[in-house]
Amino acid sequence: MANGKERPEFYSGIPWVHVTPEQARNLPQGTLNAPLIAISLYFLLIGMFKFGLLFSNGAGVGVALLNGAWPFLTGVGLALRVPWSIVMALISSTLTVWALVRGSQAGVVDGARLYPLFETIINVGILFYLVDGDRPNLIYRHRFRKYSIEDDQKDEALD
Repeated sequence: MANGKERPEFYSGIPWVHVTPEQARNLPQGTLNAPLIAISLYFLLIGMFKFGLLFSNGAGVGVALLNGAWPFLTGVGLALRVPWSIVMALISSTLTVWALVRGSQAGVVDGARLYPLFETIINVGILFYLVDGDRPNLIYRHRFRKYSIEDDQKDEALD
């Protein structure tokens, strides 16, 4: 674990304790729980769904593959506990917001236009959990929040 004073987070004022990736994986909280497994499966299924939907509607293999590969790789990264998968989830959420805005500018309101809305809501909710949740921060960023000030008082007494 990190030694010395930890800087508090800008928004909450709670300091982070950074650990090595090996320490994070060895902790019981460093394993995937049901929500993270569900999020990984969601991205995997969305990737396959987008590929199948675009390919069956006449899009080329390249277009279908490019649209389905991003969420699929995000799900694989989340399942394998790779740190860059958080950035991929952020980009995926940004792309769904862009698809929602682009589709709403067409002026057509039907069932097909509701899909980007639902996908955006789900992706943004997932993104908030991945960025702010304690377990995702430990797994993907190798840090956890330090809620107790007792450790700080012990450190000051030793100095």
